[in-house]
Amino acid sequence: MRILWLGHNLAYPPKGGPLQRNYNLLKEAAKHHEVHALVFDQPASRPQGVTPQDCVEALRKFCAGVEWVPLPQDSLGLGRYCRAFGAMVSGEPYEFRWLRSEEMSARLTNLASRFRFDVVHVDTLGLSPYGLLVPHAGRVLNHHDIESALVQRRASNERSAMRRAFWLRESAHLLAAERRWCPTFDANLVVSEDEGQLVKASCGNSAICVVPNGVDIEYFTPRPDPGGAQLLFCGRLDQLANKGAITYFFESIWPQLTDRMKNVEINVVGKNPPAWLVRLSQHDPRVHVPGFVDDVRPYFQKSTVFVCPITDGGGTRLKILDALAMGMPIVSTTFAASGLRLYDGKHLLLADTPADFVSKVCRLLSDKAQRADLTLASREVVVSAYAWEVIGQRLRDAYAAANSLRIAKRLS
Repeated sequence: MRILWLGHNLAYPPKGGPLQRNYNLLKEAAKHHEVHALVFDQPASRPQGVTPQDCVEALRKFCAGVEWVPLPQDSLGLGRYCRAFGAMVSGEPYEFRWLRSEEMSARLTNLASRFRFDVVHVDTLGLSPYGLLVPHAGRVLNHHDIESALVQRRASNERSAMRRAFWLRESAHLLAAERRWCPTFDANLVVSEDEGQLVKASCGNSAICVVPNGVDIEYFTPRPDPGGAQLLFCGRLDQLANKGAITYFFESIWPQLTDRMKNVEINVVGKNPPAWLVRLSQHDPRVHVPGFVDDVRPYFQKSTVFVCPITDGGGTRLKILDALAMGMPIVSTTFAASGLRLYDGKHLLLADTPADFVSKVCRLLSDKAQRADLTLASREVVVSAYAWEVIGQRLRDAYAAANSLRIAKRLS
């Protein structure tokens, strides 16, 4: 089949979150289909020194064609606030206004006139209107998370009354958009059964297909247990859920943990660390904040336990899958592990209060045998359920189903 991928990022380098998912799904789809990608470039998603052309060249190694369009010039700074105000007034979600582009529409129309696509993959809700510009194709909508539910949770955690009101209104707008657009697609892709239940009521007769987040099991391979008392947290540190997680960890967990274990250390790896965390690392030699790194595996190799104190966000956490593939023992909140086929005490340890989190971390740091048991079980589950090759087949099955519905509609 010939697939058109409409995306909101250039999917390279595959370092965390949507970039990691998109790069690997594109690669898996291209193993069996002719894939053309037309995407927006988000400069903020690219590491310093990585150009759009670098991304294009990487994707062209397996895609038949790659084209990109810059985001509108007002996508940052004052324009962002104007769009937010416009969303409040118009009832149209912020993301739809952010991704509206005459250039994208023109490029898409031109591409659809040159190629006959069997399936169009729309990679986020805000791109849904563009799918109408590709006639006669099966249509698939990907949900990295269920945005109305994500924003609803954000509102419930917001302390500012003004911001809470904005997020509540935005959640209502997103729910309306989901109810408007999800049923127009032949299939809606979600990352977990839990997320599927969240969006089910909005999908009408459209199929819901679970295509989980995954991990490159050839890149992330088991490491020897280094012993010691080093913890690790990974994630982009200007992302809301990660910012909240690391704030929670250092305000509520770290003081209790260091009272019990004087020699414990932590590596906090990720782009754009907050100023307060950098200052803390300058005054506390046990806290290491290297910022963005090209290869996180050396930090996995030298750390004893991975911590994931996330309490907000959507989708599923790829950082947990990376840690499992590396054979790292994990202490996580229940929320952070939700949507993954993981069991407390078998694949990881769950802790939802600061005291319990401290207790579980101390237990793992002192119990090499339990660390070994978790390592064995965690590697087994990622190989069987979360390797990209396994997930790629789920994606291809969804494309096949959408294409079959397209053909049936034409014949009816």
